[in-house]
Amino acid sequence: MCALGLVLASLVPAAADDRPDAANTASTLLSGCWSDEALAGTEPERRSTWNKARLDLDALRKVTRPDRTPIPEPLRGSIRSVRLADGAKLIALTFDLCESNGHRTGYDGRVIDYLRDEDVKATLFVSGKWLESHPERGAQLIADPRFEIGGHGLSHRDFSRASASTLHDEIYLMEAAFLRARGRLMAKSCAWNAEGVTSLQDELTLMRFPYGWCNAQALSAVAEAGQLAIQWDVVTGDPDPNLSAKRIANAIVSLAHPGAIVIGHANGHGRNTAEALTLAIPKLKEAGYRFVTVSELLAAGEPVIAQSCYTERPGDQRRVAQVKKRRRDRRK
Repeated sequence: MCALGLVLASLVPAAADDRPDAANTASTLLSGCWSDEALAGTEPERRSTWNKARLDLDALRKVTRPDRTPIPEPLRGSIRSVRLADGAKLIALTFDLCESNGHRTGYDGRVIDYLRDEDVKATLFVSGKWLESHPERGAQLIADPRFEIGGHGLSHRDFSRASASTLHDEIYLMEAAFLRARGRLMAKSCAWNAEGVTSLQDELTLMRFPYGWCNAQALSAVAEAGQLAIQWDVVTGDPDPNLSAKRIANAIVSLAHPGAIVIGHANGHGRNTAEALTLAIPKLKEAGYRFVTVSELLAAGEPVIAQSCYTERPGDQRRVAQVKKRRRDRRK
């Protein structure tokens, strides 16, 4: 293994083959704490609502975060995909569960339920505020070994325009929210002696920038916090109300490649995400792809790293920002 691979292996969790069987552990822990009815998503949960409830920042600041070594220079930057050895057909599905101040976003149980039904692994990039406002769903996601949790900022602030103090809170209090959510799970009597509890994820090693926007200061702040910055290279475009499930599925399948990282949403902002998955996942399985978490993907190859953030090609984020600014100016 090359030197970079050894460093990366020390930063990410063990690969799938080295961990307890996902299906057995899920059956023991999830079914022990929740019935099938309690796990199943509901339609009202998908909806976002206005909510002025504020985060308990004092409680989050009291959470002890484990010390972590900063990310070494070769791994700093925005990881967009992974270069795999010839023949390996691994792909990582990722879903954002964003939530910003003033809103309570949803929980798209149709996405999560389908992934569970198909025993498909995924990485969920969750805002700290979402974990605080969805305590039971957050505990369920952490309890499920099919899913890896990554950070997505405390309250989905734009990291490319944030001050140093805001970046600190968005990164460190995000992890505090994760640790609080994990603590709520561990406090349940059903989890005390459940098989697999000792192997539950206990820290955040991955971060996805809100909106996918960053700058050099944000990249450095995340790396100094000991987290890898994860972007994507396959865009579903699922928040677009004009995209049908068929078009989203076609985009996933046509752009898929070994080592790809796919971005979608599971907070109700993906309009046709669940239906698209029912079309895309069987086709990808038929093509020989195996679904893994981002950490497992990283452990299997060499990350493809950019020194800037963009949606599909370098510079496109600036154009998006300009369009949004013009829209704001017209509303004034």
